[in-house]
Amino acid sequence: MDEFEGSLHAQHAQIERELTAVVAAGRAARWPDYRRHFAALREGLAQHMAFEEEVVFPLLERGAPVPVKALREQHAQLRRHLETLGAAAPERDPAGCIAELDDLLALLEVHHNDEMKLDPEYATRPIPPLVLERPPAMDLRGLQPPEPIVRILHALETGGGAPLRVILPHEPVPLYSLLRERGYAYSGAPRADGGFEVLIERS
Repeated sequence: MDEFEGSLHAQHAQIERELTAVVAAGRAARWPDYRRHFAALREGLAQHMAFEEEVVFPLLERGAPVPVKALREQHAQLRRHLETLGAAAPERDPAGCIAELDDLLALLEVHHNDEMKLDPEYATRPIPPLVLERPPAMDLRGLQPPEPIVRILHALETGGGAPLRVILPHEPVPLYSLLRERGYAYSGAPRADGGFEVLIERS
């Protein structure tokens, strides 16, 4: 077994693979794949950063508060990149989105190297695995109405009956009647980051 399996180091590798897949899909203009991989990337980074901020950083701050402050600032920069990408329309500005993704990758590499220098146990520090096996959510935050509903209905029509997870800025009450009319069931809950996640399945 790889000694890094289930570690923060392995999570970074998983996130970077997902980021590489987003870039490849964007360069090939495969927009459904782009959105799918970007949703997984955003979810994976959110889980990874939450664990570091809640568990790892407090441990490190006991001995080195100043360097950890820099790591927290890098997390804020990573979130800004994700917000910019989440609000962008890649079909309209593929070059801009790919440039933003390249900046995100460069920042991730710097961040990882800084963490490895600061934390001697980083490479093997155990962590729960990223939950990316389930279908990644479509993150529709940042889009103007009615675009989120249009994208949800299109994804359901072309998804072959597979369950669909979506993340929205708030509970999508107007969507529910449209789903019932089309034979779909749904369940949802607020997210820790302030959004609202809905799972949509065939009734």
